[in-house]
Amino acid sequence: MVTVNPALATVLLRSLVLSNDNGMSVEIINFGARIKSIKFPLNGKPTEMTLGYASAAEYLTDDFYLGATCGRVCNRIAGGKFRLAGQLYQLPLNDGNNCLHGGDNNFSMRYWQIDKQSQSAVTLSLISTDGDQGFPGTVKLALTYQLSADNQLSIQYLANTDLATPVNLTNHTYFNLGESDCQSLSLQMQSSQYVESDSDNIPTGNIVALKDTDYDFNEPATIGQRQSHTEDKSLQHKHGYDHCFVLDKVAYAQPNAVLTSHKNQVKLSVYTDQPAIQLYTGFYLSKQFNSYQGVCLEAQNYPDAINHDHFPCSVLTPDKSYQRNIVFAFESVNSAS
Repeated sequence: MVTVNPALATVLLRSLVLSNDNGMSVEIINFGARIKSIKFPLNGKPTEMTLGYASAAEYLTDDFYLGATCGRVCNRIAGGKFRLAGQLYQLPLNDGNNCLHGGDNNFSMRYWQIDKQSQSAVTLSLISTDGDQGFPGTVKLALTYQLSADNQLSIQYLANTDLATPVNLTNHTYFNLGESDCQSLSLQMQSSQYVESDSDNIPTGNIVALKDTDYDFNEPATIGQRQSHTEDKSLQHKHGYDHCFVLDKVAYAQPNAVLTSHKNQVKLSVYTDQPAIQLYTGFYLSKQFNSYQGVCLEAQNYPDAINHDHFPCSVLTPDKSYQRNIVFAFESVNSAS
């Protein structure tokens, strides 16, 4: 964790709220380009859908990536090492012997510049210079959050580089849909395979079929029931889900994942053009939080893709732009849904 001068933080930290005419609001802070809050009206009352801190200043010492934009490369890189164009690069080891979310001073711990803002949208930008956390190339990033009239929060990522470099961005919001934790939430995902990983969450390289296993969410299943009754060794070792699910190629007309609170009669649908979703059910939440108090649906490329030639390529080159999209769509549902 990077130490931030409290006095300087007070000057640099900014918060802004997006809203629509339906009573939905989204609070964004420029530290880590984070989602601080998503409030959706339940029976006319704005209700918090995510796990977060009460004040924006508390995010400055956050250990859990709450609502954060993670990069330059989210998730893990084995040994913090990769080879590109014949050169070996060493990154910080901030997760045991591995690099997590881009290093000690990753994008979630930076103050992003607010370029444009309106009632319904905000664009933030960041420049990551050559050698930043050990990565090659200067990367220029822009991120736009937009709240639509029909309760969809979209995230649009845009990045360019002057040297070939791996890029993999995601959002790390913990959702609880107004409940005390994620255990009673129902999850459905359009996924037929997952990325097998070892005890340190490093991919083995195997892509495994998930049909008829505890990873199969093609039909809705309750998260807590799956976690508490599983006999799967990996799920037992990790105390729940912290696994990368390969998304079936589903058009934007259908969601890639659906999270539902039947208690609160609210549904979150996730749409993305990313190839995978890292499902993390929050076992390691601590301090003022409890295990499983929120679930992350992190749309992203496969973890450690830079070290696996058969994974989707994560290398951005100067002749191309990195463009990815995530949509979180909220709606009320009746109890029979």
